[in-house]
Order: sequence, then structure tokens, then C-alpha cells
Amino acid sequence: MSDRLDELRRQRDLARAQLAWLDAQIAQAEAAPGPAVPAAVRGAEARSPEAILEEFRTAPAAIATRAKLGCILYFAGAMALLVLGAGAVFLLYARATRGH
Repeated sequence: MSDRLDELRRQRDLARAQLAWLDAQIAQAEAAPGPAVPAAVRGAEARSPEAILEEFRTAPAAIATRAKLGCILYFAGAMALLVLGAGAVFLLYARATRGH
């Protein structure tokens, strides 16, 4: 039992030493001056979230216009692929029937 008690006391002393080291590191970090913050970053922090969001907002009419344009472009692209595919099938069929 004496060995176990000695081991527990040794572990307690190690824990105290570690806590003392941590306290010293924390005190050192609190005493050290923080890194210099650039003025641009400080100015950005001073703005409100609404001001930042307003910078990126788009009018709903512009969003609807862009969505319509995107749909038209996708439709035109799909039609072009359909016509090209049908033309390729037609040419392959015509070439195959001429040879026989």
C-alpha cells in the first residue's frame, strides 16, 4: 500500500508542477502585447452586419432577369444538342443505307 500512496503523491506533485507551468504561461501571454491589427481590418470590424450584407445585396428584379436569361440559355443549349444529335443519327443512318 505504501508504493501506491507514494505513486499517488508523486502524480499529485507532477500535476501541481504542470498547473504552475500553465499559470506562468498564461500570465506571460496576458502580459505580452497583442499583434498589431491593420487599419483595414479594424475598419471592417467596426461595420455592422447589415452594412456588410447591403454591400452584396442584389435587387429582386435583377435576380429574376438573370434567372430567366439562364433558363433561356440552358434551353437553347439543350435544343442545340438535340438538333446535333438528331443530325448525327440521320447522317449515320443515311450513310448506312447507301452502302447496302
